[in-house]
Amino acid sequence: MPAEITDLAIGYHRLPAGKLANAVTWMEARTPQPDLARPLGMTRITTPDCVSYRAIFLKIGAPWLWDRVSEMSDAEITEHFADPRQHLYYGHDETGAHLGMVEFFAADNNEIEITYFGLFPSLTGRGFGKRLMAGALELAWRLNPSRIWLHTSSFDHHSVIGFYSACGFVPFATGFEIVDDPRIKGTLPRDAAPQIPLIEAEWSGCGDSPPESYRLCGPR
Repeated sequence: MPAEITDLAIGYHRLPAGKLANAVTWMEARTPQPDLARPLGMTRITTPDCVSYRAIFLKIGAPWLWDRVSEMSDAEITEHFADPRQHLYYGHDETGAHLGMVEFFAADNNEIEITYFGLFPSLTGRGFGKRLMAGALELAWRLNPSRIWLHTSSFDHHSVIGFYSACGFVPFATGFEIVDDPRIKGTLPRDAAPQIPLIEAEWSGCGDSPPESYRLCGPR
């Protein structure tokens, strides 16, 4: 986790155009959650096909501005998952249909961080999320970690903290992350995540209407 900031001034802080502020909540689980849900089948992928992995990652994550794989070469993806501490699982139902993915990192300090977790967008709201998490946690707790932790994002769905709480996670810290907007730096399409404003030029907000380059992403 990043170091704590102790001298942060109270109040609003305006960001330069092209930057995004992401409110973060860190959450942890120290004991398994009994009877969470019927786990999905989980297949560990140790050497992912890079084209397929990118497509899956972006299909699940682009609506929430995940862009990590867009900045990784094939060699970097392969090297990343060659580390046995990195775990990648694809979740599937009883028919074998692929529903989502989970990545977690089993650190040397006996803690596990869930780094990426998500369903394909068309499957949300149908109970598969808890089943995917149940499958992931079943595998993670087998490694006997002292805790399993993750962080949420204000870019994520508004119900995400409630979801993780129902899965046995408890908030233990809050903070923020400043990032370059991936739609401006070119690692995601400009129409990704239309619910998050895309601001690429400064505008005072006074007088004339905003210029064309100051706009919200999505329908206008």
